[in-house]
Amino acid sequence: MNEKQKDHAAGYLYDLSKGVALLTVIKPLWTGELPALAITLGFIAAIAFFAWGSFIDGR
Repeated sequence: MNEKQKDHAAGYLYDLSKGVALLTVIKPLWTGELPALAITLGFIAAIAFFAWGSFIDGR
């Protein structure tokens, strides 16, 4: 994978982590629904995608 591909993949994973966090963590808190399992799994998934992007980015 060259540097440009790494940058694009890392950016995609960063954006994916933000989307997962928005849909599974922030939206339920905003609407007042608090499904603990969904929020916990969404939080873990968001962190995992962010960590994967960070690993690919090399930071």
